Amino acid sequence: MEKTRKFTGKIRDNPIVALERGTCEVMATLWEEYFTELIGMEPKSGRFKELEGRIKREANFERLYQEWNDLTVPERGFRWYQLLEITKKHKRNTEGLCVRCGECCRRHTPTLMLSDLRLFQNNVLSWTDVYTLRTGERVSSPRSGEVFALPEERIKIRTLPGSRQCLFYREEPNRCLIYEQRPQQCQAQACWHTEEERPPQTETPLSRRQLFGDLAELWELIEAHEQRCAYLRFEKAVQEVAQGGVEAQEALFDLLHFDHYLRQMLIDDWEVPALATNLLLGRSLSQLLGQLGIKATMTPDGIFQLEPAA
Repeated sequence: MEKTRKFTGKIRDNPIVALERGTCEVMATLWEEYFTELIGMEPKSGRFKELEGRIKREANFERLYQEWNDLTVPERGFRWYQLLEITKKHKRNTEGLCVRCGECCRRHTPTLMLSDLRLFQNNVLSWTDVYTLRTGERVSSPRSGEVFALPEERIKIRTLPGSRQCLFYREEPNRCLIYEQRPQQCQAQACWHTEEERPPQTETPLSRRQLFGDLAELWELIEAHEQRCAYLRFEKAVQEVAQGGVEAQEALFDLLHFDHYLRQMLIDDWEVPALATNLLLGRSLSQLLGQLGIKATMTPDGIFQLEPAA
């Protein structure tokens, strides 16, 4: 059975004596308390865990733990001093820097800013790596969890399927596949600051107009879709259908079919990858319906059929 690393006895009245006489569990507990106070972050945070792992690897903490009970008092003092010096070095060398712990990468993906246009120009990002959240769509704040309607559209990097994890993040070891050219919002995360310490976002969000405004024919299709299938119009139709409105059902079906067949035209005639339509036109209306508890299924006759989602 693995030994517990947490000592719950009385060790704080005189930690020097506790280190001289205590077991490996005492040593581990004292270091954990020292490290927690020095870092000043929640032990559950990704940054805390990343720094803890780095320090333990460099200090060969596992070996120290296993050998502690057999060390003489002078040896304990020397090894403890080495451990503290390594701990302070990592604290000092990572002050104000991203340590690539991946906590923000696992929780949400960045919204692209106007300065991130270069990432498309330099082929760091492609049309299939991102999607559009349109004006009016309801989203939740990754920090507070508050749900609100977007005042303007946002372009975001996709997540890995079935998760909230960024498409470009990989674990074991933690790494970002585009770290050196990561989006502006990623560079400004500063997870080591409290909410109050973080500077407000002042950059202008990137929009589809900046990406496609110069491509006249494509931009006309995007505008036509936005006028016909604006999210607020779609949301209103869904609400009216829920209230039993017959005309609203026809309006909703009209929106669903226009959205579906325009996407299909882009795929078939323009040879646009299916994933890229989520950037050009936003998420499909049938997908958004699913989030509202309604399943939209295309019948063999090419007509949508609605039913409650399972």
